[in-house]
Amino acid sequence: MFDESSDELSGAERRAFEALPRTAHPSASLEERTVALLRAHGQLPIPLERPVPLWYRRRLWIGVGLAASLAMFATGMAVGQYTEARTMATVATATRDISAAQAAADIQRAGRQYVASLASLNQLPDSANPAARAQAERVALSMLGLAAEEVAHIAPDDPLAAAVLRGLDQRGKEQRPAPPSRTVIWF
Repeated sequence: MFDESSDELSGAERRAFEALPRTAHPSASLEERTVALLRAHGQLPIPLERPVPLWYRRRLWIGVGLAASLAMFATGMAVGQYTEARTMATVATATRDISAAQAAADIQRAGRQYVASLASLNQLPDSANPAARAQAERVALSMLGLAAEEVAHIAPDDPLAAAVLRGLDQRGKEQRPAPPSRTVIWF
């Protein structure tokens, strides 16, 4: 501090000295320059790694959090898809078994109705409306043909379905009217 008993300073110098502020704020780079000079002269150890700024650490944690969130989301989706696929496979197998049994029951019921309809057609007297009877016979044979085609799709090597289809085809060829013949007269 300033010693007033010393006469080394003139009055103007003393007033200028007293007008100086008692606290000074150093510049922001003063600390960095001082630390750098002390390290350069071997007074401070050189750090092995540079300290990570706070803003960088925050960004890093945000990135890690986002990556973890995406990983958790993807894992949840994968587990959900796997679980749903297993459930759907089980349901599909059960449904297929039920559907096959249901289809067999439907075929049996339709077959019984077809046979009952043919039996009622056979019970009609021959004198009953011949046009309607012929129509019913054509429909019965047509349905038999469609059923035989479906059986041939299900079991291509089945000889009975093939025989029914051949017989119906042959019958159709025999019942087709012959094409009209043309007479050409040459002069």
